[in-house]
Amino acid sequence: MKIAVAQMNPVVGDIKGNAGRALEFLRRAEASGAELVLFPELALTGYPPLDLLERREFVRENLLALKDLAARTRGTACLIGYADFNPSPRGRRLLNGAALLHKGRIAGRRFKSLLPTYDIFDESRYFEPATSNEPLPFKGARLGVTICEDVWAGTALLPWRELYGGSPLAGLRKKGADIYLNLSASPYYCGKPAERLSILSGVARRLGRPLVYANQYGANDDIIFDGNSLALDGKGRIVAAARPFADDLILFDTERPAGDAMPFAPGETAELRAALKLGIADYFSKMGFSRAVLGLSGGIDSALVACLAADALGPDNVTALLMPSRFTEKRSVDDALRLARALGIRHETIPIDPLYRTFASALGRKNPYAKIDLTLQNLQSRARGTLLMARANEHGALALATGNKSEIAMGYCTLYGDTAGALAPLSDLVKGRVYELSALYPEIPASIMKRPPTAELKPGQKDQDDLPPYEKLDRLVSLLVEDGLTPEKAAAAAGLSEKEASRIAARITANEYKRRQLPIGLKVTRKAFGQGRKMPVAKRLSAGPGPGC
Repeated sequence: MKIAVAQMNPVVGDIKGNAGRALEFLRRAEASGAELVLFPELALTGYPPLDLLERREFVRENLLALKDLAARTRGTACLIGYADFNPSPRGRRLLNGAALLHKGRIAGRRFKSLLPTYDIFDESRYFEPATSNEPLPFKGARLGVTICEDVWAGTALLPWRELYGGSPLAGLRKKGADIYLNLSASPYYCGKPAERLSILSGVARRLGRPLVYANQYGANDDIIFDGNSLALDGKGRIVAAARPFADDLILFDTERPAGDAMPFAPGETAELRAALKLGIADYFSKMGFSRAVLGLSGGIDSALVACLAADALGPDNVTALLMPSRFTEKRSVDDALRLARALGIRHETIPIDPLYRTFASALGRKNPYAKIDLTLQNLQSRARGTLLMARANEHGALALATGNKSEIAMGYCTLYGDTAGALAPLSDLVKGRVYELSALYPEIPASIMKRPPTAELKPGQKDQDDLPPYEKLDRLVSLLVEDGLTPEKAAAAAGLSEKEASRIAARITANEYKRRQLPIGLKVTRKAFGQGRKMPVAKRLSAGPGPGC
């Protein structure tokens, strides 16, 4: 059987547009001679639709689109993800479904069995799990249809415990499925594509049958999807592989032996750049914006955000504001100007001292340069945030915040100041990762790369005056936040003292209130500060910060 995989980028809520994109893929698959084209999970609604699923009219609209798409099918069938009403009076109101559309009608439906409820997933909020799954007959074959999580049960992607009582794959195998199809919306994090490939290859080998995997690509809010759709033979060998982070249509013939197809592997840092670039581009386009503004300080974080924004949106759509104060060194301004010119982005300089003095005067500070306490430092940052948001309003643009994960973890940022913006592209990158990624951009002056980080809010200030060395901090943030270790275990893993690890863990915990008010970030690690990490703000932890702080 010739099976095509449609790797598409759905827009959440745009049911009409998603159905139109699906029809375009269907026609391309027909032209390539495919008998069946496989689409991602919830391709009609976009993933994740979240509480849009609580609107009955939204679900009805996706069912009408499904019916209309079915009427447009001819000889080539399609298997597409959608949301359906649960016919049973018991359980949750909806089912996460896959419909086989062929020759003008809906020829079959299958539903998701395993509903993830961890990290960014909360599918049990909306869907009822299927209690059984039968192979779907099509052109003499018995299709084992699974949806995303259904294929992960009992694999290394869920290593901490077995979440489910059984595997839908085992049941389908007993019932004689001979081709396995998986509709997926599997989010990206750094290293995930390689992990996923290893697991899918192992699943195909255990089944001894072909496995075809369709994953969506694109970004919806903070979640990035890499695509990397695949077709594997019964020995786990790759027969066809889609490009990452891109529209693609691949073709797989179950009767042909494995070819020499290899997955696209750009390298981890280049992969990360592609993910962030896509995250920015889709956030803007799906919000209906094309222009960005950001504060360009002459530091490494804002330099990288400027590069990513220019990459994602085009240099003509990016405006950098240089907002120096009396404490800004000349080399900072010079470096920022060099970068802006190298990238070809618009730039303007607005000194903040007049606004800073006005703010300080309103507080009764007659000489705001005499003793620069924390209040006055934050006033400078808030003056910049005010100007940045004003320019964003004037330009019909979105502002980009430039903070990184290490700073955000420690609360080393100013609410309504450097945290102002609509999107924080670096919020899931520790400082060391920022430097690694920046090395891919030759436009960034070497002087920025080599200079010790500083906020320049008072004379001679350096980040290391207020934070541990970033090499230590990055490691502990990863261990405490991403791996969920206790301070004691994190200290042992990092080779640091328990006292130091506990102090950092306590500071991470104490700054939850700040993170709740930050812009959306882009998730690129296993555990980001975002919707997948739910911590209370008002709390008292008598036993210390504890795991996952």
